[in-house]
Amino acid sequence: DLSSRRHACSFGRPLPPRSHLLRPFAAPAMKTLVQEESLKVPKGVKITIKAKMVEVTGKHGTLKRDFKHLPIELYLANSGH
Repeated sequence: DLSSRRHACSFGRPLPPRSHLLRPFAAPAMKTLVQEESLKVPKGVKITIKAKMVEVTGKHGTLKRDFKHLPIELYLANSGH
């Protein structure tokens, strides 16, 4: 019985709920409003972005990822190199 286990080590007193142990302490963080990150694409790699669907094709195959669930903006920029 689950209720008898709650009293097993507490000398007759009910144990406190464990929910406070499962939540790690985290200080309130500031929200990131604008952040930009760029990646260098190796030669021989083709990237396609359409409606937050990213497809990367290279010598080892093709990788597809859906980023529709994230509030981000993805685009290809030509650095001129």
